[in-house]
Parts: sequence; C-alpha cells; structure tokens
Amino acid sequence: MNILFGVHQFFPTHYTGTERYVLNLSKQLQKMGHKVKILTYAFEEDLEKSPYSDLLYKEYIYEGVAVRAVRHPKKKDQSYFLFNFFDDEIYNEAKAIIEKHGFQIFHCAHPLRIASFIKAAKDLNLKVVLTLTDYFLICPLGIMLRTNNTLCDTPKEGENCLRYCFTAINSDKINRRLKEVRDLINYCDVVLSPSKFLIALFNYTNVISPSKFILSPHGFDYSLRESFSKKRQRDQLIVFGYIGTVQYHKGVHIMIEGFKKVKKPNLKLEIWGGSFHESDYRDRVIKLAKEDSRIEFKGQYKFEELKRILQSIDVVIVPSIWYENAPLTIASSLAYGVPVIASDVGGMREAIADNKNGFTFKPGDPKDLAKIIDYISSAEAIEKISKTINYPITIEEEAFNTELVYKNLLFR
Repeated sequence: MNILFGVHQFFPTHYTGTERYVLNLSKQLQKMGHKVKILTYAFEEDLEKSPYSDLLYKEYIYEGVAVRAVRHPKKKDQSYFLFNFFDDEIYNEAKAIIEKHGFQIFHCAHPLRIASFIKAAKDLNLKVVLTLTDYFLICPLGIMLRTNNTLCDTPKEGENCLRYCFTAINSDKINRRLKEVRDLINYCDVVLSPSKFLIALFNYTNVISPSKFILSPHGFDYSLRESFSKKRQRDQLIVFGYIGTVQYHKGVHIMIEGFKKVKKPNLKLEIWGGSFHESDYRDRVIKLAKEDSRIEFKGQYKFEELKRILQSIDVVIVPSIWYENAPLTIASSLAYGVPVIASDVGGMREAIADNKNGFTFKPGDPKDLAKIIDYISSAEAIEKISKTINYPITIEEEAFNTELVYKNLLFR
C-alpha cells in the first residue's frame, strides 16, 4: 500500500508522543513492505517556494522515512490554527502531493494546522484514517484544562470555551469551528483511539459516534530492550523518575510536593525533560525543589537515551493533571519492566492496575501521591510489583492491526 501520514508537527523540531507514534508506525509499516511518506507543518526558516502552492516547503529523510514539511510564507498567529481548520493553500498543496504520488490511504495523526490535508484526501477519493491523541477537536487548547487550571467536563457546544478560556471572542467563531469539526469527521472513514476514555468522552459530547471509533493501543519496539537489565542492590537508593516535558498540565509541581512530604533519606527523584515555552513554570518548580537535595533536574534527553535512563530508575511517576489519553511514557516504562505511579484520570487509569504494574493517585493531590511513594519506597516492594507487570503490545502488533484497518477500508 501507498500511505501518506499527516501530523501537525514532526521531528527533529518537535518530538513528543504524537510525533513518536507517527515515526514508530511509519518505520514498522515500511518494514512490512508498504510505501510511506509524512506530510507535516514546518517552523524552520530555510524553506523553498513550493511548486504546487504559495506555501514554502522542505523535503528530508528522518530515520529512513520521507518527510515533506510545509508552511505559509508569512507565519500565522497560533490562534489562527485553533479556530480555522480549512485553508486553501494547505488544501492545494496536499491535493497536488496526493495526485503526484498516488497514495491510497491518508492517515492523520493530529488535525491541528493540517485539517485541509484530510479534505484534500477525501476529495481525491482516498480512504481517510484519523488517530486522536488528545481532545483538540472539542477543545481549542487540546487538553480539556481550562485557563483557570480546572478540568473541563464538557465544552457544551462551545459554551464553556467562551465562558472559561476564550472570553474575548464571539460565539460565531466557536460555532464555525464546531461546524468545521463535524465536516472534518464526516471526511474520515474511521477514527482510531489508544484509550477507551477518549472514545467515551467524544461520545459524551456527541461529536463522534462510537461506531466510527476503533480502539488501537500503542505498541512498543522491544528491540530497543536488547541488553537492558536492572540489577539493584538492597542498600541502593530508591530512584523515582519523571520523564516528559516540564509543563504545568503535566503536574510536575504536584510530584515535587508529594515527594518532599516523604522524608526518607534513601529516596531520590530525577526529573528528565525540557519545558519548551514554559520557562516561568520551570523556574517555579526548580525553586519548589531547591531545599530538597534528593531532587535533581536532569534536563532534556534524547529518545535513544531512554534505555540508559530507565536502568537507574526504579519507579516512574506520571503526575499529569489533564486527561492524558495514552502516554507513551507509561507504555515505555512498563515495556522496560519499570512500575508506574500515575494520576487516576483520563486514559491513564486503563494502563495502570494498582498493586500489579503500579499505582494510581488522586489527580492534583500531593498527599495521596506521598502515601504511595512511602509505601513503595523499599527494594522489597519494588521487586514484588516488578514481577507482576503486564507488558504493552509490540509495535509489530500495532502495525499489523493498523494494516488490517487499511485493508478493510480498501477492499471491503
């Protein structure tokens, strides 16, 4: 099959979970004999004029996968993409690329900035698959966390968006967005979700029918585990670790507050990851941790370093305060045999079974987190739970399941 992936941003500039999902799946599908290309939105300056539209573009190879990145000549304000799904120039570019390469499947991993890719694919009679990794279609901010840092239960057809997060815009803008979202969903033949929670939430908001969804868990490339081993001495420090971005909605402050409440001297907390644009928040959590010498900020890391990082971490903490869908951090940690403590919210509660592969705690509650840290902070407790971890599926299984989706669309 000839497959075109679309994603709102991509490596090497952007490298969070959605981009990793696209890269992993693309590489595995190529190994299975399929042709794959990734179409994404660019942020670089060294771009050329596209021969197909007024956009700028750049072509490159990333880890063996062909990528075409495009963007407008005059950079758009980010709010433009939050409320405008369809763009004529992006549509023209996508249509020309699809016609030139003869793709059969268009698989969109995130519609931000690139929703017109979906419309172009459908207009050219491609089968369209959409994977949802967050809540952008029902929440312009994508994470269902209001600007007052409270969880949003439902956008109420945009009513709560106007009340809590976008008080300066008028209802016409929200109503147009809702119409374009429903148009976009109609262009899609099937929608994939790695969690049952996301499916239920979209059903609750009446945006996507459950019949259009397919549950599609993330897989892990177990070849990365080669030569990985964890041998700990009973008198070693117990190392807790955070692996992700240092941003408010990720709840790093909750984790630090909870960890500090446990006064045991044999504990250590390593915080891995950059903060992107949230430098003020990073400064805040560094200050919060300053008086506790057991807490160490390790800075940014490369995905290739994950095996080395997890060799020294006994328990991973995922303290997010938003409805995480299916964090790759959880899947990766469990694949390496490292138990996880996660907030009991969103899709995370599907991945973590208390006393089997980790523990869940009340989201945003440092005291509840501290109880769990205290309970598991012994070599005996960690050894016990490490023996009962249920491992994620393989990347081969995920790719095979996705391939079946494509085949059912093309040949049914």
